[in-house]
Amino acid sequence: MLIDEMSGVILKRLAANARVSMSELAKELNCSVSTIHKRMKQLEERGIIEQFTIVTNSELTGNITAFIGVVIEEREAVDVLDELEERSDILEIYETLEPYDLFLKVRTTDIHTLKNELINPISEIDGVLEVRSILTTRRHKEVTTNLALEDKVDLRGINA
Repeated sequence: MLIDEMSGVILKRLAANARVSMSELAKELNCSVSTIHKRMKQLEERGIIEQFTIVTNSELTGNITAFIGVVIEEREAVDVLDELEERSDILEIYETLEPYDLFLKVRTTDIHTLKNELINPISEIDGVLEVRSILTTRRHKEVTTNLALEDKVDLRGINA
């Protein structure tokens, strides 16, 4: 396992509410605030925590979410990825096995913008063979992380 139990509890609490205070975590874990600070710093340095962020409600911000499947020429993969990674309107990029080589999560203002500023320009990138989109109509669940930890953890035996 990449993380010990104490760090796992810290991660789970931060995933549920990134605004939780270090003193609240320390009280819950029965340790000092400096221990929590040290653990969080270690989690960031090891790359386990990549960033602290927010999740916005697309319905309230007026955005639509779509997924775009992209088939690429294997020899052009690095160049295609470099170009896609530069785009701020692409939120996430995943390599997949089938039926696409890449799967993108995007948010934009409307269908017209999705087509004209995302799908069409992506289609024109050298090495892109096929682009297919899936437009979402409503979000039912979105979390930023899914930690495989027990909901109730006995914290008494955890060493700081």
